[in-house]
Amino acid sequence: MAEFGENVRKAREEMGITQQTLADKLYVTRQAVSRWENGSRYPDLLTAKSLAKALDTSLDELLVDDDMRTYPEVNPVLEYPLHKRVQTALFAAAFVTNLITVIWYIGFILTESRVYMTDWEGVSQIVGAVTTAMVTGILLYGLIKSIKDTVNPNTAARIAVMIVGVDMLDALAVLYCNYRNYTVTWSVGYIAGSILYQLIDAAFIVSILVFFCGKKPHSPVPVYILSGIVILSYLYSYMSTFIGHIGTPQVTRFVMSSSLRLFAVLLIPTLFIYMTAVLHRKRRLTKS
Repeated sequence: MAEFGENVRKAREEMGITQQTLADKLYVTRQAVSRWENGSRYPDLLTAKSLAKALDTSLDELLVDDDMRTYPEVNPVLEYPLHKRVQTALFAAAFVTNLITVIWYIGFILTESRVYMTDWEGVSQIVGAVTTAMVTGILLYGLIKSIKDTVNPNTAARIAVMIVGVDMLDALAVLYCNYRNYTVTWSVGYIAGSILYQLIDAAFIVSILVFFCGKKPHSPVPVYILSGIVILSYLYSYMSTFIGHIGTPQVTRFVMSSSLRLFAVLLIPTLFIYMTAVLHRKRRLTKS
């Protein structure tokens, strides 16, 4: 990476032009040229070709093999305008739906807690509000990074780990609240299901870390499989709880609140499936 930046700087200085002059030729900012030269970012491949032409050299003379291997990991996961817009839209949709869910939680706790909840049910709802607020904050961070075009593989992995980590804490807290409130039958199947849920989340985190942060390219298949399992587990949980509410006074409230929350949580694995697919394609193109 440093060699590419050094080569750009040397070629620019040999032509006797400033960073601003080069930036004007390429219709980019001076800060972009500065990042290329100090090794913190690459131009996308199309801009790199224009850069080589503007410096009266070839792309092969600017790039070396180490640069090409580093390129997908340093640059943002999504570089083309359409990809960036889709990523930002997914972050925005997940953020907004989670924010609305937090607002619903707060309103429910303040206005209807005495009707629908005993003490530990109330604690469970408060836990849900707090953890959803935490996820909302993480998604806001991701949205800002996406708008600024700084979601590189390490950032993407960090966002995933934080979100899934909060989800695991939420599941454990709800499990404890159910235990204290005696709202579930503590069978072997229930305990095994709870442990399996935690293992799936842990495996999803590992697959994200290996794919996005591994020192060498890895297959995206584990991310796709585990994302699919996470989606199916959310759907199963929703449907089983919905069936349990059929015929009860709470069914309307459940459909209104849980459907929104389901949509919010499904957007997150969908976002990472999309980012994984684009990064995998970019790595393949770079390698070839």
